[in-house]
Amino acid sequence: MMQFKKRLAILFGIVLMVSLIVACEPDRGEPQVSQDLEEGEMPDKPEQLLVWVHDDEDGDISAEELYADYFGNYTEETGIEVVMEIVPMPDQVQNLALAGPSGDGPDIFFQPQDRLGDVVAQGLATPIVYSNEEINGFSEAAIDAFTYEGEIYGAPVAIETYFAYYNKAIIDEYPATIEEVFDMSLEFTNREKDQYGFLISPEFYYLYSFINSNGGYIFGEQDGVYDVDDIGLDNEGAVAGLEQYMEFINADILPRTLTVDVLDGLFTDGKVGMVISGPWAISNYQRALGDDLGTAPLPEMGGEIAPSFVGVKSWLVSSYSEHPEWAMDLAKFITNDESSQLYHELTNELPPRPAILDAIDDPIYAGHTQQIEYGTPMPNIPEMSAVWAMDDAIQLIINGEDIEEVLSETVQNIKDQIELY
Repeated sequence: MMQFKKRLAILFGIVLMVSLIVACEPDRGEPQVSQDLEEGEMPDKPEQLLVWVHDDEDGDISAEELYADYFGNYTEETGIEVVMEIVPMPDQVQNLALAGPSGDGPDIFFQPQDRLGDVVAQGLATPIVYSNEEINGFSEAAIDAFTYEGEIYGAPVAIETYFAYYNKAIIDEYPATIEEVFDMSLEFTNREKDQYGFLISPEFYYLYSFINSNGGYIFGEQDGVYDVDDIGLDNEGAVAGLEQYMEFINADILPRTLTVDVLDGLFTDGKVGMVISGPWAISNYQRALGDDLGTAPLPEMGGEIAPSFVGVKSWLVSSYSEHPEWAMDLAKFITNDESSQLYHELTNELPPRPAILDAIDDPIYAGHTQQIEYGTPMPNIPEMSAVWAMDDAIQLIINGEDIEEVLSETVQNIKDQIELY
């Protein structure tokens, strides 16, 4: 599961430390892809390729099980052994910056789009060379998510966003607006019995829907270029959005302290009418609720379906790889139509390949596919790392601090951190 999941909050001190380490390293120069080969020609095959994979401990399948067929099929086709090493996704960038120069790093590794800027800034990834036909096999949104300064750095694995799950045994009719959600919560919530009408994790990743639907934003953007000097997380819209969220807290129909694990447990126990989560939860929820499980896009806020963060996960080719052409070949192989179909069947995640998405007719995915149309791409620039300080701001607000003051101070701290990049 990816609670891109969700968002991967990287402590700024670690990011800065790694940046300083990299700054002291010798220049790696241009990507090592050979320019002497004829088009379509490949260099001699290596005996093996090393892959860093992320093993989601909360998932239904281990990394070994998930990737066994992918890598086995590639070995059968090419004769190249694929060696898999489990490295938690949040640690991969830092570890690669340290292990790569000594030759201990992978040929390909796994990251979400919001870390791409850090990866490129540190010189850790090599652009992937695609033909037009190969690019067209992916959705435009997925390619855009891993395009940085005109270069494509990823072989996209999955596209995801969060949406609404609801228990049909509790909710007769899905509440279409946030006002209806509030009224439903007032009617159903019984804190003494751990019963709630609506639950959402108190994290910036999820609460951005409240912020953005009221006019708040992360960075100003024009023609796909972010303006990091223009931060809209303390404007009137951001304040109004969190005021709207706090109405649930102050009415005692949302708990002030809530983890994703508790949210999942209460929902699968049949004690919650509606929760906000992502595709990583489908299997768990289906097992618990069966036919009573429904999905839908987020409720309307301000007259429109609330926006959500849309993220993409991808394989990247290490700039330290001694076999970049074959590393790219492997990354493309495990994200082709056949491998992507298998990935979907094993994980329930949605590969960003139209040929796969168009063939999915299970209604349980309706909420996900509809919500993606209202998604806001998560910025993929290095400065995004500083923005996750909003998680601390939200906790302060939940604990009673003044919304406007907390947001103003937090945005100033974000700006101060960005200036150090």
